Amino acid sequence: MSNFADCTLIMLEPSEPCLVALRTYDVHHGRSNRFYMHQKDLAALVNDENASPVLDTDIGSYVEITRRAMHLHFKLTLLHQDYRDNVTGCVQYFELPIDKVYNLLSGQSIHHVEHVTEEKQKAQLTITEGGHHMIHQLCQDKLTKHALRRFFRDHFNYGRDELIQVFSDTWVNGFYFQCDRMNGGIVRHEDTVKGKDGKEYKKVFYAMHT
Repeated sequence: MSNFADCTLIMLEPSEPCLVALRTYDVHHGRSNRFYMHQKDLAALVNDENASPVLDTDIGSYVEITRRAMHLHFKLTLLHQDYRDNVTGCVQYFELPIDKVYNLLSGQSIHHVEHVTEEKQKAQLTITEGGHHMIHQLCQDKLTKHALRRFFRDHFNYGRDELIQVFSDTWVNGFYFQCDRMNGGIVRHEDTVKGKDGKEYKKVFYAMHT
């Protein structure tokens, strides 16, 4: 059974003349104020897989919507300004299947439950020939091999809809990657750590730089 504390309820409904009203609810932040978006922006995203991301604002809050294969990814930033001009708020992430958004644009209200702690599958990785050659070279060293294994184990949990290309990058002794959400590097770092025996040992790890 899901823990409701780890869920966010997303509620969207058409609003005249050409808007969509978005509200969210979770036990940590309560019910949000309505955030109004333009229907034409959502229509552009669902009708064109290569459409540019949409950035929309409503009374200081804003939302960034990106098309990823058969889903729309939302980054909703809800802000509140008090009488002293102090700003507080939260950021909420969720994804809606394209078919649900079609229903919304057809005049239906929709509800969607986002499971915050739900673990997503790995993205689809396409490693170039140069990338494969770089991996083969680097894995000749045992510490580097373990560092690369840990990096790819702990990163790119974006779901199977995300496509990521990985290239070799000799400047950082690592890799360069491209995907819909960002571009960046997979950069090698070295450090020393003290073992249980009190001696210092070399540590190798890879970090994402965007």
